[in-house]
Amino acid sequence: MAIASLSAVFVAAGTAGSPVASAACSISANLGLGSTGPAVQCLQQTLNAQGFNSGPVDGKFGSVTYRAVRSYQQAKGLYVDGIVGRQTGSALGIWGTGGSTGGSTGGGSTGGSSGGGGAPAPAGCTISSSLRVGSSGAPVRCLQQALAANGYSPGPVDGAFGSQTRGAVVRFQQAKGLYVDGIAGRQTGTALGIWGSGGSTGGGSTGGGTSGGGATCTPPESGLPAGARQVVVVTASGTRADVDLYVHNGSAWTCARSNMSGRVGRSGVTPLANRRSGDGSTPGGVFPLGSMTAPDGQTFQFFGNGVNPGVHGTWRQVRNGDCWVATPNTAAYNTLVTRTAATCTGDDEFLINYQNAYSRAAIIGANLGPNRSGDQAGEPPLAAAIFLHRHSYDAAGNSKPTAGCVSLNNNDLVAVLQALVPGQAFFVIR
Repeated sequence: MAIASLSAVFVAAGTAGSPVASAACSISANLGLGSTGPAVQCLQQTLNAQGFNSGPVDGKFGSVTYRAVRSYQQAKGLYVDGIVGRQTGSALGIWGTGGSTGGSTGGGSTGGSSGGGGAPAPAGCTISSSLRVGSSGAPVRCLQQALAANGYSPGPVDGAFGSQTRGAVVRFQQAKGLYVDGIAGRQTGTALGIWGSGGSTGGGSTGGGTSGGGATCTPPESGLPAGARQVVVVTASGTRADVDLYVHNGSAWTCARSNMSGRVGRSGVTPLANRRSGDGSTPGGVFPLGSMTAPDGQTFQFFGNGVNPGVHGTWRQVRNGDCWVATPNTAAYNTLVTRTAATCTGDDEFLINYQNAYSRAAIIGANLGPNRSGDQAGEPPLAAAIFLHRHSYDAAGNSKPTAGCVSLNNNDLVAVLQALVPGQAFFVIR
């Protein structure tokens, strides 16, 4: 269990001037919303001492403590997830090794700042982007070495992420209580002690993905069209998703931006053929960057109420009257029409009303075109108004599930939109 002493004495931290806890006060397991006990008191004392108000030092990780953690992470340039693990705990000066990582009661989900407990990785060996089946090169070799050092045999240490390496990752994730998906991203890499800072953090004050620094890697879908040059891979778990951007540089696929924290529909992901409009799920499958022709004749791939971030395709500045029809079994289903706010109702979306979520967006080409299903009576309405757009947030600052789209924080969204090229960009949603 997490160990903490309440007799901590705070002293100035060198030239930085930030108070840190004495060695007597430490935590050794992740803390998040719902966590309780002495470890949370240690965290609260430390946050308060450093000027981040966490409320009463009562050992209860509630919304006030959560906001204090996020404020601290934002101020220190850390990954912003409201979870205190190795990264945030070390920055606060309270991450210790006094106890096992078995947990404080009711701990929060394991997130970007999660702690590890693995054996040390080879000196100088780090990864800075998500690795999965098909990845190759030095980062995979580093992963394989770390897995082997921790007693999880990945097979030959050959730099090729195959079924044996995936099996070792899955076993490690199961043993450490991590989300089990066979992908070595920030969470698993940190637990192994090999998640490094080789790529620049791309998330700014709202957290975000990591620039892959040009590392060679392979998109997970062999069925991509030959002309694919940018691929956005959305790997969902419930309503959350790990989002990765792959870009082909002319000779090889590179990890352009990895481990972005995305949201999908409130009902998760459903294969397109099984999905129906209004069911709250995001359509699963491989889809191109979509195009839409407006009533005024403009054909566009990107749109928004905000400023064009510098896209390579056609940007449509949302007009008053732009209505995306999502009413099933109507002729205009999944098209853009011109209507008044009073007549763009029900399932239809009056785009100008979505100032934040649709500040910038890309069209995901699910169920588009003349052969779309759902524009005739009796046809299954598979999908309408499926976009990549900005997160929506609740009052506590948490990102919310979507109604069926994919969302990212603003910084990650802008980076992805700037990379996509019509005719070359595809989405893999799974």
